[in-house]
Amino acid sequence: MRRNAYLGYLLAQIVVICAVIFIFKFVSDRQIAATLAGTLFVGLPVVMMIKEYFHAGLEQTVWYVGVLQFWTLFALPILGLRLFNWGVPFDQLAFLGIPGPVLHQWSSKSYVAMMIVTAWTWWKTSSQK
Repeated sequence: MRRNAYLGYLLAQIVVICAVIFIFKFVSDRQIAATLAGTLFVGLPVVMMIKEYFHAGLEQTVWYVGVLQFWTLFALPILGLRLFNWGVPFDQLAFLGIPGPVLHQWSSKSYVAMMIVTAWTWWKTSSQK
């Protein structure tokens, strides 16, 4: 039986939060900082999903839904907004009528939901051993 990868995914999610804090602290250009942070928020779910798929397929459907909801509803749209509207302040942007700042607030809650689902999956799969 493979080790429980979900703890590693949860730790990676925490590391990304710390990395984003450092990016905004040390990169003075907010647009560059936001793009770097967005790249982390888009990249981490992709890496986790690919790794999990090759190790266990789609065994943990709830976990995939938790990751995909963040990735498709928030990470990709926010990074896309930033990249396709370079030079425009984020508070002036909207996606499907949702203002950028509101989308960002929801994305924070969505990221926490993804972390909770990851922690729950870690607990659930650990207790099955």
